[in-house]
Amino acid sequence: MGQQPKVLMPEQSPQHRLGYVIRELRSARGLSMRDLAARTFVSHAKVQRWENGARPPKDQAEAELIDRALDAGGAIVELWQEMRGVSGTSHVSDPAPHVSDTALGLATPLSQAAASDGEGAFVPRRLDDGTVVLVAFDRRALLRAGVGISAAAVAGLSAPAGAVISAADDPFGFAKRATENWAGLRLSRPFPDFGVDWQVLLPGGRSMLGSQLSLQIHPARIAGSRVIASIPDQRRAEEFLARPHRSLMVGAVNTEDVSRFYALDGRSARSKLVKNGGVYEVAAPAAYELDDLTYGILWAVSNWDDALQADDQALAEARSDLKAYERLSASAVSREAAPGLNSVAHMWLGSDFCARHILRTLPDLPALPAFWTREQRGEEASAWLFFDHKFPYLRETTKALGSKSTRAFCVPEDVVRSSPRYERILMFLAVALMESLGIHAQFTADPAYEAVEGFVVAPDKEAVIANWVRGDGMWHVDLTARSSVVREFTIAARDVDADSLTAAPTAAGRLRALAQYLDLPWSWLIQRCGQLARYGTSGLIQSRSRLVSPAGIDAACAYVASLPADH
Repeated sequence: MGQQPKVLMPEQSPQHRLGYVIRELRSARGLSMRDLAARTFVSHAKVQRWENGARPPKDQAEAELIDRALDAGGAIVELWQEMRGVSGTSHVSDPAPHVSDTALGLATPLSQAAASDGEGAFVPRRLDDGTVVLVAFDRRALLRAGVGISAAAVAGLSAPAGAVISAADDPFGFAKRATENWAGLRLSRPFPDFGVDWQVLLPGGRSMLGSQLSLQIHPARIAGSRVIASIPDQRRAEEFLARPHRSLMVGAVNTEDVSRFYALDGRSARSKLVKNGGVYEVAAPAAYELDDLTYGILWAVSNWDDALQADDQALAEARSDLKAYERLSASAVSREAAPGLNSVAHMWLGSDFCARHILRTLPDLPALPAFWTREQRGEEASAWLFFDHKFPYLRETTKALGSKSTRAFCVPEDVVRSSPRYERILMFLAVALMESLGIHAQFTADPAYEAVEGFVVAPDKEAVIANWVRGDGMWHVDLTARSSVVREFTIAARDVDADSLTAAPTAAGRLRALAQYLDLPWSWLIQRCGQLARYGTSGLIQSRSRLVSPAGIDAACAYVASLPADH
């Protein structure tokens, strides 16, 4: 029979508190004492002494080593620092002066409950104002034990805005890199983590609602066109990948003291986890490096996909209910016609209805029409790349016309300046998708045209109105020969055609001019799109909603990759 673990009373002393937390975290991670000894390069006996309070970690470096091995998010280091600031050893009766009476009062019942069933533990956490609270948790849930504080502020669940993340909490430098590169991105480390290294909150937009995904990060190496991540804990990786929520497996490659990160969708990673000489590995294309291109795709797909999936059944019912409007040549439908749906679902309904309205009316137009679209930012434009009906709609309109057409955009300079780079890339790719089908894109920066509705005009004869972007309702459609309306649309289309910012005789020339206007590096776009086109984007992130498709983004990347680069 092995020696029974010593019963520790965490409130008795900082040493006991530290030993207790080390033991509980080790057990929660499913590690034996020998496992922890191997991870920290010490003997089994030394781990025993840490845990029974007989001999705590000798210095902060040793405490940091334990903290990293247990993925404790700095809790072990804080406890060690608390212990070093208190005189005496195992029979200290007075509380540490910086621990509040409320927190200390919670210690006895929590520790007694923990000792009785082995399922509980508590960890002191210091808030921004210096107050220390005791956080109680069990293996299934984390319970807040403080008073008047948010759950996210306890136990390092969420770093406050502007907080500096320590190297111990961010061993690969991922959080530092991500938050510096992409404004609005929020990261937190769950505690206990249950296999999750970082919980990521992706920002929303003017209509997007924001999204959430989980990350697990592992050291990786480059092998030709692949990145191979080494998985030290197979069970932890399998537990992480088995969950149905959106997740990414991230490989961190350190070269010349600079870390580069490569992402693989969790569902893709499940089938790629293989054993290689006793070590489990996952391979991903080097094309999936996290940069403004791949982040933009992750941001858009996650936002569209989560919102549409959340309203999937209600949206399908609303679409069926609204079919009666298809019998009308004109309609303006408010969002109240589909109550309860989120803003993205309303956008999808409007986009889908406008696309079908144009396809119904297009054959009856008396002359080759010009198109006008209201998208100004990557958020709106990415619908062309990801909504399941948009790419087929573009192909069908091209087929119906039987010749090349024009599509005009109004994107003022202040919109470009205020748009993050990843959104500008999405705008560029949406236009590239159109150019790949023979649609000549034209641009004006004149803000006087911002209020013009989306239209298709047979110059001086007839016009189709089809607007769902930045409108007062879900959509406004019409088929009209009113002279004042037709004249307004004809003049707008001719003005932009005569003085387009991207005027050029070839698609490559127009796209190069657009890249320059959006302040995007031309050769980099071609290179990165070529890398991504080789593998497709589904391995980077897979949609869950049937209304989101990678067909548009993959076609756009393939087309950009075919364009001539600068030499």
